[in-house]
Amino acid sequence: MSEERFRGAYENVAGKVQQAAGALTGDEGLKAEGAVREAGGKALGMYGEALDCVRDFARRKPATAVAIGAVAGAVLLAWCRRDRD
Repeated sequence: MSEERFRGAYENVAGKVQQAAGALTGDEGLKAEGAVREAGGKALGMYGEALDCVRDFARRKPATAVAIGAVAGAVLLAWCRRDRD
């Protein structure tokens, strides 16, 4: 499990707790902050999951992963050079 997935799960739970605290105290701002924190945690968790998938793929097929990286780098370089003209 990547650090991003762990941090995402933590932020997700913390956001839910923050929303509950806001609901108990009637603080709408705290509830809104909790909702934003929860959404951010979910997004970070999804990012971490994607990173884990890429790492697993690179471990299973290192030559293919290097080839994909090289092609992506070449495309990015060509795209950046095109914007200068």
